[in-house]
Amino acid sequence: MSEHCPQDGGFIGDAGCTHPNHQHSELVKGIMSGEPAMISPRDATAALNEGFYVKNPEGKQVGFGKKLLAHLDAHSAGDADERKRRLKFAVNTVTSPAKVEKDHKGFEGRTLYTKAFDSFGMMAISEKGSDTIEHVFTIIPNRRGKK
Repeated sequence: MSEHCPQDGGFIGDAGCTHPNHQHSELVKGIMSGEPAMISPRDATAALNEGFYVKNPEGKQVGFGKKLLAHLDAHSAGDADERKRRLKFAVNTVTSPAKVEKDHKGFEGRTLYTKAFDSFGMMAISEKGSDTIEHVFTIIPNRRGKK
């Protein structure tokens, strides 16, 4: 991150501007602060292209951006769309997780966030970007029901 945002001077990273007062589109504002709900794959793609950061319970900024979008798009179209539809659930999982596992599967700096919803479970996995920033690189709904 070396480029500065012309709007507020924050650093621009994989998930857009890191400044906490950055003014996002209405779409992204709704994804960041709204109740978990399904969205269209098109809206998820637009939001991830714009990029945004939310805070985890420890106060770290956790980014959702182009790295996540590239990973989702590497899956089959049907699987990618299913994951994108659940983007708001993944954001909610990071901001208010039921469980957090540091150094997930022995990978230093990797964090697993999990949460159960009414009909499925959600996992979001991030990687450390710096001491205060993480970037989500995958989101995985548990299609077999809630965990």
